[in-house]
Amino acid sequence: MKVIKSYSYDNTEILKNISSLYLSNSPFQLDPTYSAGNFYKDFTEPEYKYDIKPQCESVLKSCSTNLPHDNNSIESICFDPPFLIGYGNCKTNKNISAVRFGIFKYYKDLLDYYLSSAIEFNRILKKGGILAWKTQDYATNPVTQHFLHIDVYKIAEMCGFKCIDLFVLLSKNRIYNPKLPQRQSRKFHCYWYVFKLKENKKIWRIWKIK
Repeated sequence: MKVIKSYSYDNTEILKNISSLYLSNSPFQLDPTYSAGNFYKDFTEPEYKYDIKPQCESVLKSCSTNLPHDNNSIESICFDPPFLIGYGNCKTNKNISAVRFGIFKYYKDLLDYYLSSAIEFNRILKKGGILAWKTQDYATNPVTQHFLHIDVYKIAEMCGFKCIDLFVLLSKNRIYNPKLPQRQSRKFHCYWYVFKLKENKKIWRIWKIK
């Protein structure tokens, strides 16, 4: 019998493992940040695909904070949101990820977007629905560590979700400037949380960033 491990070097393998364990090998029903669909080259695409900047004809324009679905109508969501913050080297148009996926000016803006998305997921998911959420820790200049995976956990919990699993995505290579002095460990990993919706509820938007 195949052993499903908690780590991988491949996003698609992790999503397949999540599907195997929690979706009875079914595809995710919705992806609100579809981008170019690289996750689905060897994996069944979701029924509903959205992006704020659609790159494919089959993808509809919509934001993860406001999706065109009825309450309690979706079984599962795959969510790979942007995580970049707009200071340091990310200010310039030379940052490929910033240009392609978007960027937030301040960390609190990023968390506000995450909270708004989680509130929307709480609305459209059925009770017991599955949310796979990719996240990555981030360091800014001057050196400030943003342990984003901790805040994602708190936001999801606040919005009625329970964490039922965690996968680690490892990277063999990451882009960085070797000429800059290193002040913290290079991040060669990110996370895929698996959340289950415990309850649909009215969520009050109270979130304070220190």
